[in-house]
Amino acid sequence: MKNIYKVSGILAAVMAATALGASAQNTAQTTSPDAQPTVPPVTAPVTAPAVDPAAAAPAVASAVAADANSAKDFMKEAFMANEFSIAASQLAAAQGESADVKAAAQAVLDNSLKTRTAMVTAIQGSTSDMHFDQNFTDDYNMKLGELKAAKGADFDTKYVAAMGDVTDKAEGVFKSYAATGTDESVKTFAANTLPTLAANGDKLDSVGQGGN
Repeated sequence: MKNIYKVSGILAAVMAATALGASAQNTAQTTSPDAQPTVPPVTAPVTAPAVDPAAAAPAVASAVAADANSAKDFMKEAFMANEFSIAASQLAAAQGESADVKAAAQAVLDNSLKTRTAMVTAIQGSTSDMHFDQNFTDDYNMKLGELKAAKGADFDTKYVAAMGDVTDKAEGVFKSYAATGTDESVKTFAANTLPTLAANGDKLDSVGQGGN
């Protein structure tokens, strides 16, 4: 049986409510012309129209759907990385050996809990569908399983390595969405979280090199 780490019921409830709100919003947009995205008019000679509105509609719809999926895909990756950070750092309190590693893990845990709260706010303000599977992927389950099986100095080494890898990848994902994202609520969350990820990375690098 897979070892699946379940996230907090609070976030799941918020996301469910958000999904219902998004559904209601989509219904309103379907019935209200004012709610539809506006597309700049295309000026073309009357005798030879350059754009057939009927043919253009699917392309516009596809672009909007792609933007919404992009926001959801980003948030799912961000969510998984942050929840892993919380779970792994909680394990460090019981299974770590070094005081420096435990202190770093506590700092990462505190930051990740704040990020979870900010993520809920971003989801509430999002205009995109945010309904996604909240179970860890096989890769995250494997990483968490390895940490649960480790003790003492072995745990310290594996924790710093795993968290360093997850944090580095998360920074790349956050930077990308902060630069190119179209959902303003999610984009703001990505930009505002980057300093926190950088601080986590610096702390992990420090203990990984024997500092404090």
